[in-house]
Order: sequence, then C-alpha cells, then structure tokens
Amino acid sequence: MNTTSSLDTSSFTFGADGFFYDPFGEPCVLVGVVEFSKLCQHLDSMFESPLGRKLIYAATDAEERVLSNHPTVQFGRWFGRSKAQRRLKERASQMGWGGFDAEHVTSPAHDALTVGFSLAHHEHLSQCRANVEWSQASAEVIHLTYSPKNETMTPAPVPQHLTWFGLQHGGSSEERLEIELDRRVNAFFHGEERSFFLPVNVFKHLLTSLLGRPLSPEFSPAFHLEIDQSLEHGEAFRTMIHASCLAFEASDRPVYVQSSSDWKGHLTDRLTKRGFGRTVVEKSILDGDGSSVFSVQSSVAPVTIGLLIGMWQRAHGTIGDAKIEVAANSILVHLSLRGVDYL
Repeated sequence: MNTTSSLDTSSFTFGADGFFYDPFGEPCVLVGVVEFSKLCQHLDSMFESPLGRKLIYAATDAEERVLSNHPTVQFGRWFGRSKAQRRLKERASQMGWGGFDAEHVTSPAHDALTVGFSLAHHEHLSQCRANVEWSQASAEVIHLTYSPKNETMTPAPVPQHLTWFGLQHGGSSEERLEIELDRRVNAFFHGEERSFFLPVNVFKHLLTSLLGRPLSPEFSPAFHLEIDQSLEHGEAFRTMIHASCLAFEASDRPVYVQSSSDWKGHLTDRLTKRGFGRTVVEKSILDGDGSSVFSVQSSVAPVTIGLLIGMWQRAHGTIGDAKIEVAANSILVHLSLRGVDYL
C-alpha cells in the first residue's frame, strides 16, 4: 500500500503572480503526468518527423545548463562526487520526476523526459559525453545503458529567444502561494493528478529544436488562430498553442462560468497556482462584449494560451476563433464565437 504525506516544498518559491522557482532557483511549472503526455503526443503528430530524441535532448540540455552552475552539485577530482550524486537523486525526487539510480529510473513521470534528465545527471557526474539506450521493463521501470561518446564537454547550447515565448523574468510578487502536494513513493499528486515540476527551459530547448521543421500534411487546426505575420517562427508558436489546447480537451475538467467574475477562480486554480503566470479578463462576451479578451503574463505563454483557449471553449460549449497580439509585457488573447456561414 502506498503511504501519503505532505511534500516539503519549503525550498521552492511559489509567487502569487504565478511564477514558480525550483530549489535550484530555476523557473518551473507544475504539470500533470497525463496532461504532459497528451501535449507531447499532439505536438508530435503535427510534424513530419517524430519528436522522439528531440524531447530527450531538450531535457538534457536544459538540465545540463542548471547543473553546470549550481554550487551544491559541483565536485573535485578526488572529493565531493558522492555528495553531488545524492543531491541529484534528491533533486529528481523533489521535482517529481521519479527515482533516479545509475542504471534505471523507477516511477518515471514521462519516459523520454526522465531519460533526458538522467543523461544530464550521468554526464555531469562522469564529466564526459555519453550515448544512452533505454528499455521499458514496465510502466514503473526504465533500464538505462550508457556508453562513452568521443566528444568534448562543450557547454549546452543556449535556446533561441523568441519574443512570443513569454516573460524572461517573473516572481516579483512578495506574496507567496501555499501549494498542497501529496507525496507517494518517488512521486507526488496535486489533487487527483500525478504531477511534476517541469523547468521552463525544457520548453525553450524543445521549441528551438522545432523551428523550421516541416509540418505534417495531415495537421488540421481544430480552430481558427490568427497570429501577427511579423512574428518570427509563428508556426512553432501556433503548433504549441494547438497541442496545449488539445491536451486540455482530453481532460474532463469542468469549466462553469455565468459571469466574467467566475473566470477568476478557474484561472487561479488552473494557471496561477501551477506556475503558468497571471491571466486577467479584460473583456467578456458574458458582459455583452463582442469578444472575450484575456491578458496573459507567463513564462510559457504558448502553453498557457492553449490551456486558456481550451478552457474558454469548454466554458462556452463551442469552438471559437482566436487572435493573438503581443504587447510590451503581456500577450492579448481575443476569443470570439465562430461565425455561421450560411452560403
């Protein structure tokens, strides 16, 4: 029988403005295991070639950049390696990724993601590049095999900065949120969902790897999405929004709103209290406006916008038309009921 207890989150920063930081001081978001898996599946289906290794290396590169600078995991030639190894296992557990050991992962939050994080940890401890092969013994165990790679330990690449991705920095709010997480063995639950903390930079590295990739000819958007043509790499922005929206649609989470004020609770619970920033209702069709307008401040804007569109469509029971505008410190999302063409 699994025993439950409250997860110690004292080393995290949960800002009331919806910007979260992990124990290493890195921006992160709280995501559901099934939710993230669905997002990756939909994103994968939108491109001609599989996502596969790109997600592994996005996790590896993002984690490597963290480990290369954080003082608690540095060690010398003769001393400190065992201490650093214990801290890395603790990090994996704190983040909800699963139980990390030298040759396997137990209770992985996501297969490719945890393989990528494990590879970063292995390379950091061995101080050499490696190839990784993995096999899924069961849903609860991944076996890992590493082999040396004849490459120098050059720093991981810096992900490309994209103006539409989101705010570079947040967490200026002095007020803090209380987040309830129930710990299980090598995992934790947020409400009824098994969840984990995902570094924001994983999304940045993943999106950088998707830039310029040809879309699948079978990709058919579920709703009309208008984006300023001047935005660089707008197709990557568009696909992440659609994938995030579809991931929300796969859930059974209810969204009931009768007035614009009802949105606050939904936006707080589903976005702000999971590190997806702050979203404010500027206008609403429930108040007689021609369209709903939301102001989004987030470190992962495409994912947040996709969730928002999915929530809005569920609340109104219809597919909508969306328009995105990038402002100075936020992104404006316009949502309107789809017009009927009688011709």
